[in-house]
Amino acid sequence: MTGTSQRGSATILLAEDEALLRELGETILRHAGYIVISIHRREDLESLLKSHTRDIDVVLTDIVMPEISGQELASKVRLRWPGVRVIYTSGYSSDELKDMHRDSAFLQKPFTPAELMAKIREVLAR
Repeated sequence: MTGTSQRGSATILLAEDEALLRELGETILRHAGYIVISIHRREDLESLLKSHTRDIDVVLTDIVMPEISGQELASKVRLRWPGVRVIYTSGYSSDELKDMHRDSAFLQKPFTPAELMAKIREVLAR
């Protein structure tokens, strides 16, 4: 990528129920310069939707979580921020994941920090 900064400036909503993966994701994204808001429960999402006044640029969400599915979470966020881009993550194969929003991206777990950064840059460039 000639002439393109590898550092980000977008706000990313990270939804991951596994604490270790959430913390690792936060570290990787913040190190790359992104503003990160992390949630892992439905209650966190509801609070965010009511109180967060700035735009959310990207939702990075696990598809399968105990309290709220990634698809439901993305739908609620899209109602509040219609232009948000969504990246779903899962340990399941993308073939098994039906009914994903057509404009969404998918990142297979496990992924490397480089793969994560590449996917975020890809969706932000759309």
